[in-house]
Amino acid sequence: MQHLLHDQIIPERIETGTAEGDKIGFTEELFSGWLELYNDTRLYLYYIISRCKNEGNTQNLIRQWIAEGYDVRIVKPSSIMQHILAEFGYVESYEDLPRHYEGPVEVWHSPAALSP
Repeated sequence: MQHLLHDQIIPERIETGTAEGDKIGFTEELFSGWLELYNDTRLYLYYIISRCKNEGNTQNLIRQWIAEGYDVRIVKPSSIMQHILAEFGYVESYEDLPRHYEGPVEVWHSPAALSP
C-alpha cells in the first residue's frame, strides 16, 4: 500500500520474511532482501541475496514478476545480476530515487517499460 506525503507517492516497502513478501514469492526461505512497490505495478528491487546459490531462484522470481505484469526495475545491480538482466533484454538507465540516493542512480529495466 502506498501513501501520499506532501503530494509524493510513498511506495510500499516489502522485505523477505513478511506476508507481503511471501505473497509475491519473495520468501525468506529462498531470499534475503527488500524492494519497493509503486502503484501495485512498478517494483524496484534494491537488494536480493539468494539463500540457495546457483539454483536459478532469482531468475525464476524475476520471470514470475514479469509474467504477473510487474514493471520490474533493479537498482544498482551487481555484475552477476547485470548478466542475468541482459538475458532478459533489460537495459541500463538512470533514475532519480530521492528517497534513497542523491542524484541519478543506475536502474536496469525492460526497454518496453514506460518511462518513470
